[in-house]
Amino acid sequence: MRRAFIFAGLFFTIFLSGLDQTVTSTILTRIADDFKSLDRIEWVPTVFMLCSTCLNIISGRIAEVFGRVFVLGFSLIAFVAGAVLSATASNIVVFIGARGISGIACGGMLSLSIIIISDIVPIERRGRYLGFLQICFGLSNAAGPLIGGLFADRISWRAAFYADMIMGAVTLLYLALVLRLPKLPTRLSWTDGLRSLDYMGIMVIIASISLIIVGMNMGGTLLSWSSPITIACLAVGCLLLGVFVIVELKVPVVPLVPMWIFGVRNLVIACLVTFLCGMTMFSIIFYLPVYFSAVFGVNAMRSGLLVLPFGVALSVSSFISGYIMSTMGKYRLLLRVGPAIMIVGVVILGLLSGKTSEIAQALLLVIPGIGMGNVIVSNVIAAQATTHPRFIATVTPLCEFFLSIGGVIGVALFGAVHRNRLAHILTTSAIGESVAAQEIINEARRDVSVVYASAIPGLLRMKIADAYVHSMTLGLWVLLPFLVIAFLLSLALEKSPLKAGPREACAGSDSN
Repeated sequence: MRRAFIFAGLFFTIFLSGLDQTVTSTILTRIADDFKSLDRIEWVPTVFMLCSTCLNIISGRIAEVFGRVFVLGFSLIAFVAGAVLSATASNIVVFIGARGISGIACGGMLSLSIIIISDIVPIERRGRYLGFLQICFGLSNAAGPLIGGLFADRISWRAAFYADMIMGAVTLLYLALVLRLPKLPTRLSWTDGLRSLDYMGIMVIIASISLIIVGMNMGGTLLSWSSPITIACLAVGCLLLGVFVIVELKVPVVPLVPMWIFGVRNLVIACLVTFLCGMTMFSIIFYLPVYFSAVFGVNAMRSGLLVLPFGVALSVSSFISGYIMSTMGKYRLLLRVGPAIMIVGVVILGLLSGKTSEIAQALLLVIPGIGMGNVIVSNVIAAQATTHPRFIATVTPLCEFFLSIGGVIGVALFGAVHRNRLAHILTTSAIGESVAAQEIINEARRDVSVVYASAIPGLLRMKIADAYVHSMTLGLWVLLPFLVIAFLLSLALEKSPLKAGPREACAGSDSN
């Protein structure tokens, strides 16, 4: 019975993490208007994803030192603090910093929940539980834009973060009462653990990820892709990745990421497929609400509702795939079918036009949602099945790390293609128009709500909406080759049966 209570708490923790990840996608323009900071609003999701991604890669190692319960509790406290600061922020700088704290929290909450479930459930039954977990994550990811839009339209965008604060505090209290885990036999003392942490590796990988993400975010937005600052960020970030590999091979006694794991074929393929599919997943979640607002003139709440079929399909598919893996052990098949279905879905979406009804386009999001649901559970099982149980805390966050970094790069790439194509089409459309029409077209590049302002003539509105259709569909076509690569990589998976290995934990102590 206690295990059921533990699972309930972990599943709600995952729900909060996914919800907070996307809750701002439909309310960023409202926040920008309040703070008069439209030119800096893109740093909100960037800083969140940056902090979340960095925590994904280091959370497992930190949990081995300080314990699963301690790190999860710290993450939930940070979640509540980030929500309070976001709700009470007086300017954009404070708000961006608050979202960074929330990113740290969500990265730890996601990774530790999966690690704890992997600790206490044998691998042959783990798929079913991870399927439930992904139901929570998928639904919350899809519900985030809807809930954010609902609060923004009916009350205030700040109310969304007050709700986060309350839910986070309740979850923290609940887990403090029910979460008791067996002590790991390999657990170090705090003193030895602190000495064994790979500080140099942590600093190098955080610096590398930070520079790459900042470069991807600035390119094509604040600065051009050919800007020396953009090029320097990307080049130095990639160079530091090489330095990180050298550091992990030469310096630490206990490396942050043991390099031997990249010699395990299934683990490498699982991470790469996750990375490539994550590019499309997060692009759909973050940019489809903008598409529906621009093309169909729907409000923030309705745009979030129209993206909901993607999350529902992802959740149901992940549960079914988890059940199939638990009963049949067919994780290789699922990891191959997932990218294939996503390819079909993206091709269909790329062929649509603004004349297709909003309901039809929303329902078609079910197809890529089903594909991603197959990937998001089977990737973790594929990675864990070929590694010893004592390395679960190291291997599991890698899958989440590659999903996050794929999302960051995918959103940046999709956004760059969308913005550049939109600017080109609107610039062409402005030729021959009146001065007033040219001002409206220029404003439409920065503010979707301008498209459906009452003062805009119908023909001009149609031109701008068509520009959004063409720029968004081009972004989908650019992502398609990455899905094809993911499918081809999945064909190289080797068969590794799901057998219960030695358990990391033993019954008894609850001090972990």
